[in-house]
Parts: sequence; structure tokens; C-alpha cells
Amino acid sequence: MNTQSSKFPQCSALLLIALATGPSQAEPVVVVNPALASKPSTDEIKAVFLGQATTLPGSGAVQVGLPKEGKLREDFVIAYVGKNEKQYKAIWTQLIFTGRAQAPKQFESEDELKKWVASTPNGVGILDSSKVDASVKVLPTK
Repeated sequence: MNTQSSKFPQCSALLLIALATGPSQAEPVVVVNPALASKPSTDEIKAVFLGQATTLPGSGAVQVGLPKEGKLREDFVIAYVGKNEKQYKAIWTQLIFTGRAQAPKQFESEDELKKWVASTPNGVGILDSSKVDASVKVLPTK
């Protein structure tokens, strides 16, 4: 039996699996302007993203920034906020309509969002963990 020809189907199968799964996706992380001195709790962070709180410990009124749409936003909303995108939009629609909150600022790209958080003293947002650099600070969310 030729061992080289018998290895080919196994290698082909592994290659197909690798191609089908695609590149690995980093996870969403909550980022703030590095000037924020405190370390808010997971519940405090969640309350800000749900429009239930407008401040974090050690800061003034926070401004929330989110990607306009996409997998990163959907993954964040499900994993950290505990809602699906439709529920999340409904919460914010009600808050805005009743005048209890202003909508999060929305960004077309993560690079724009990162620049905004870095330049906004009380800015808070989400990024793919692979996009984090020294211009923003990651908050623990688990």
C-alpha cells in the first residue's frame, strides 16, 4: 500500500475543515478612555449599555459608542447584555422615545469607534479584542 496516497484524503479533509471554519474571531471587549480611573463592576457596565445608568464610578456622564451593525455588536449584545439585537433596539427605542436616554453614538468602523473612545474623556464602547491598543483601556466584563 502506498502511504503517500493514503494520507491525501486525510490532509484534504483537514484542509476543508480549516477553510469551512474560517479565521478565528476575537471576542468583543468593553473599552473606555484611559483617563477613567475606576474599575466598574460588570453590573455597572451592563447598566450603562442598557441605558439604566449614565455614569460609571469615578466619571461624569458617560457617552456610549457602538458599531452601527455587524457580528461584533450582535455577539456583544447577546453575551454581555443578555438580549438579542431586536430586543436591544427595542429597549433603546423606548428610552429615546420617552426622553430617558440619548441613543448610543454609532460608528461605521471599529477604527472610528476606537479613535472616538480614545479622544472622549468619558467614552465607553466595544471593540474586537484584536483591535485594542494603548489608546483605550479594556474593562473586565466577566
